Amino acid sequence: MEYVYDGTFDGLLCCLYAHVYEEAAQAILPETDAGQLGLAPRKKVNTRSREAGRVADAIESKISRNCLRRCYRAFLSGEPGAEMDILTYVFYGFSKGKDVDLLHGDPIVRRIDVLNHKVGREVERMLGMIRFGLIHDPDGQPVLYAHIGPDCDLIQLVMPHFLNRYRREPFVIHDVKREKAAFSADGRWVMRPLPRDFSPEYTTDEEACRALWRQYFTNAAIQERINPRCQKNFMPKRYWQYLVENPEEKRAPI
Repeated sequence: MEYVYDGTFDGLLCCLYAHVYEEAAQAILPETDAGQLGLAPRKKVNTRSREAGRVADAIESKISRNCLRRCYRAFLSGEPGAEMDILTYVFYGFSKGKDVDLLHGDPIVRRIDVLNHKVGREVERMLGMIRFGLIHDPDGQPVLYAHIGPDCDLIQLVMPHFLNRYRREPFVIHDVKREKAAFSADGRWVMRPLPRDFSPEYTTDEEACRALWRQYFTNAAIQERINPRCQKNFMPKRYWQYLVENPEEKRAPI
């Protein structure tokens, strides 16, 4: 049986529930990929909080809370086939107990390690590259806005850092790739849909600041020490479109 779910982590947990109580899963696909041809029959799994909670509680009690956390971060990786990797890991954990977290040489556990490392590495990159700019909300109030397009679904992982950093200022982090955004105010945040073509106008002062930063970034570069290969290792080129500065515009200082 190929199970199709709504693309949420709770939906995936419901697929694990169906794997046990209905029919073994040969594949688990999010709705966005359900158009692909498959050889096995398909079934849509509805997301139910009760079933998802039962699976989450079972993972925590029979394996460990860390196992559930690792499953969640592996899910956020967005890797094709991650759902079946998580299913295999969970049921392997049911047989091994809490010691599964120590079996890093096992191929099943190693795969989850790789997915967790991918997410963790990109979170660190996002914390260093997210650029906020000042815009106005519909009521004319100032709001900090940043747009990103990471490989992983990680807004919820970077929000605690920025909530601590901007305790009084309202801000928005827009995941253009997934068409959603986290809106924060008064120390709390919510996730809402936001289309990829959303393009706010920056304030006049913000535009002046950005122009000044681009000029500084360009003029301060030492031509003889520019190392494009090293630069792309630390900041892959796919992220450059979300930066204020353009690394390709560096030239000798004047």
